[in-house]
Amino acid sequence: MCGIVGIWAKNYGKDRLQGDLENAVASLRHRGPDDRGIWMNESGLGLGHTRLSILDLSPSGHQPMVSTDGRHVIVFNGEIYNFAEIRQKLASAGHTFIGSGDTEVMLHAFKEWGSDAIKQFIGMFAIALWDEQEQTLELYRDRVGVKPLYFGWDGNNLCFASELKALRAFRHWAPEIDQQSLGEFLQYGYVPDDRSIYKDVHKLRPGHRLRFKARQQPAVEPYWSVVDALDSPLKGSDREIEAELEALLIDAFQYRMVSDVPVGVYLSGGIDSSLVTAMLAKHHDQEIRTFTIGFTEESHDESRWARKVADHCGTDHTEYILEPREALDIARDWGSLFDEPFADSSSIPTLLVSRLASQEVKVVLSADGGDELFSGYNTYATALDRIDRLTRIPKWIQRASRTGLDLLSPRFVDTMLSGIHFPDTKRDALVRSIREFREMLKDPTPGGLMNNLMSHWYPDQINSLLGHYDRPESSGISYAADPAIQISLRDFHHYLPGDILTKVDRTTMAVSIEGREPLLDHRLAEFAFRLPSHLRQGELGTKHILRKILYRYVPREFVDRPKKGFSIPKHAWLESDLRELVGDFLSPERIRSAGIMDPRLVSRVISDFYGGNKSLANPLWFLLTFEMWRNRWA
Repeated sequence: MCGIVGIWAKNYGKDRLQGDLENAVASLRHRGPDDRGIWMNESGLGLGHTRLSILDLSPSGHQPMVSTDGRHVIVFNGEIYNFAEIRQKLASAGHTFIGSGDTEVMLHAFKEWGSDAIKQFIGMFAIALWDEQEQTLELYRDRVGVKPLYFGWDGNNLCFASELKALRAFRHWAPEIDQQSLGEFLQYGYVPDDRSIYKDVHKLRPGHRLRFKARQQPAVEPYWSVVDALDSPLKGSDREIEAELEALLIDAFQYRMVSDVPVGVYLSGGIDSSLVTAMLAKHHDQEIRTFTIGFTEESHDESRWARKVADHCGTDHTEYILEPREALDIARDWGSLFDEPFADSSSIPTLLVSRLASQEVKVVLSADGGDELFSGYNTYATALDRIDRLTRIPKWIQRASRTGLDLLSPRFVDTMLSGIHFPDTKRDALVRSIREFREMLKDPTPGGLMNNLMSHWYPDQINSLLGHYDRPESSGISYAADPAIQISLRDFHHYLPGDILTKVDRTTMAVSIEGREPLLDHRLAEFAFRLPSHLRQGELGTKHILRKILYRYVPREFVDRPKKGFSIPKHAWLESDLRELVGDFLSPERIRSAGIMDPRLVSRVISDFYGGNKSLANPLWFLLTFEMWRNRWA
């Protein structure tokens, strides 16, 4: 794991280029404290790298790395797990190697196969590759989006980096908040791909490549899409499919153990992390180290189940019970952890378990992606139920209802009910129901319904708060006939890279350890979307096929139990320990001075929350985290 940064500048000059590049690299030191380097050429191109040494700990793994013939230069963040097999292929074709790491193998692979080399890689990566002969810069992001990659283009200069903070080192860049991106953050709690919080800066989408030549516009195109897997549904009996998936899981998990430094596993006690732990404990030839964070609040704590799994599997287990004081310290310093607005409060326990693991290992395996790939979220059942109910309503009634609800705005209903002293709790529930139903009718597609279910602020509210906001489109996921598949695809493309993988990358990199995602091997993703629907959500409930496989490794009682999640008690904290922060960062004077949001609406959210409307905890938390971010970065 590392940090990469670069710029192709039109009128910088060598000294300015070198100075800005060195400052940008320094800002990413937490991503790679073991080594750093820069490379520049006469064309105004500069590449920078910070290294966290995982494979080939010798100086031969230094980056930026130049090919032996001088044609290619690469900076790379991530790991190519099958590099040994690729190396053998290349050696058979006459290639010779100096070191023993994956970066050198990638350089030779691009020399041998050109851009098609990317199709050979099993791994997580953000890559910048310079071709001296073609005078072309190419950026690649891994298929699922485990590794981040931002890029900015102002018509003269192209810059890119693993994190936004590195782009601030380039003096030509004048960051300006993008209002639509801010609105989408308020709606979802993260800024979805391919947007960033700033104008003219984007995230390179997972499975995409950017190609850039001087005096041309950057061209972005896909090199992989999981949607292609839908064209070849799996054949065979349920037992045969289960056996094939189990073999693929073992292979993917074993690949993630490839390292020249110690590796650990995050174990929450849930299905996904228990599966990773149990399968590695049985099939890997070394003792497995596991790490768990517990909570003092019983409603949030699953540590005893993690302990049961660890004891059953015989892992070297480390457990830490989270004290509220530690979590609150992180919450108060939220703006320093994320350089883009981000509101997933489970980042707090994830950061703390990363700190715990960093004392013993340099690589950790997380177990994200199981819910998106194997239909694990309860919201999926809710969305499917709404789809079923909507299909029973004639289209003309839907159109008439939509027109009527547009006239009967939530604000009007709110005002009307307030005037007749309607109880606040019932009023809030009714207004929210009207808003949800109206949004559902405006976009009744599976993707639109998921956008609705995942919204914390609704588009009409955001429009009032910011002055203008366009409802995000749910297009791009209607290529599957099965609504359940469309729903999973929505989360695979939206929530997974935007929220889950952002959280894991930033919290692991904050303590300079590498996070790997064994369930997000692209081969597993393709396999999951080829599954018959009854093996995703069947008689055993959510993640049917994963449960069937896990039963072979741990007692069934470990698997079939209520899911608690990995979150913090935001409601209670906002009412007590964080109330002073709310008053400070969201004061009317401060909001008015910033000129971004309507201070009256912000004040109303605050007063309604502290007046008893607990459904506003997330909207209030989103406002608070944005203002803490703005105070630090904007």
